[in-house]
Amino acid sequence: MKEKMEKILEWIYLIDSEKKWNITTIMVWVHWNEISWVKALDEIKSNLELISWKVYFVYANQKAIKKNVRFTEKNLNRCFLKNNNWNTYEEKRAKEIIDILEKSDYLLDIHNTTSFNSSLEFLITTHIDYAKYFNVNKVVSHIDDIQKWWSDWFMDSIWKKWFCLECGSINYWDKEKSKILAKKSILNFLKVTKNISWEPEVFDNDKLIIKMKLMYKTKSNDFKLAREFKDFEEIKRWELIWIDWKEKIINKQDSIILFAHNRKQVNSEWFCLGVKL
Repeated sequence: MKEKMEKILEWIYLIDSEKKWNITTIMVWVHWNEISWVKALDEIKSNLELISWKVYFVYANQKAIKKNVRFTEKNLNRCFLKNNNWNTYEEKRAKEIIDILEKSDYLLDIHNTTSFNSSLEFLITTHIDYAKYFNVNKVVSHIDDIQKWWSDWFMDSIWKKWFCLECGSINYWDKEKSKILAKKSILNFLKVTKNISWEPEVFDNDKLIIKMKLMYKTKSNDFKLAREFKDFEEIKRWELIWIDWKEKIINKQDSIILFAHNRKQVNSEWFCLGVKL
């Protein structure tokens, strides 16, 4: 029996089978210019048949979508804090999303990276035992220990399971490939959560697992990487990574780097360093 899809708000849809099991949220469009998963979700949501309870589909940043900007006032993925003032549009939207996440048992949050030099698909989660259900070769863990402000961290804070799938770079990608990965991942994930029927597919390919250890923020408005770094590039011990004004920062152990960008503003992100598990 095909269940009826309800439009709760302009940006939230719900399919409810009324058979209690797991409540799952699939969230897309946290940032306007990350679009591979949006087309995938559009194709899925109108033809989905549930066998148990509820699935929320969240198109997160509605205003940014309409304005064709990455975000309007504040990065939505930095707004999932319990002590927010809830003043900006994105903070208010985060509060509405939190109301849904508090009801959910699982979250699958789908993104694209903004890397200019690589287009890798990878999974971010602390729940490594679920990585086998995603057709990716790289898994990033414990990023919620160093980034305590995004939706996935919020799920972790209330002891719920969360997964963030990065479907390649928006600057260097095969859009059709990204969409197919997103679509297959959503459907397989809903089998894992037992919201739809059939056994989930298991991908037994070897996966590189990286535990994140450090997220760096700039201390000056003159932050420069020592060179260009690709996502998941291995950085040797004692290698110069970046220069923050006059301070030279040396890598203290063999590491793997992610999300490395030059910045021109104090207290800006990013990059992250991790180690192989």
